Amino acid sequence: MLPAEAAGIGDDWPTVKHICRVRRSRQGKKHGAWNPPEEEVVYLISSLPAAEATPEALLRVNREHWGIEIMHRDKDVILGEDGYTNRRDNAPRNVFSLLAFARKILKSVSPSTIRAIDNPRHRIFSGRQKQAPRLFKG
Repeated sequence: MLPAEAAGIGDDWPTVKHICRVRRSRQGKKHGAWNPPEEEVVYLISSLPAAEATPEALLRVNREHWGIEIMHRDKDVILGEDGYTNRRDNAPRNVFSLLAFARKILKSVSPSTIRAIDNPRHRIFSGRQKQAPRLFKG
């Protein structure tokens, strides 16, 4: 972790207090086989005061951010939330509620919404896996 002043970015980003480098690795599965591990280095910026910007706190905030991103990916990519353009009356709130409910149903089947749709043990979409997202999209 580095104070922002040391990086010389104060003029461009006056509210940034700290910069943190995170090295992370991940390994995913595709078609039941593990992919080789991937490593990357990313940089986080924070406006937290020094007393609150401990390495542990910054990592916790970063993990919480990715939890939110995964939820949005499920709703946007898998359930097509961004495709709804009706902004009249309660339509946006209703779509949000219905997609949250659909995501909860899928998560009750599997931690992964994609696996919940693809899993042949569950008869939810038996033989219609490609149609599943369209059933939620309308």
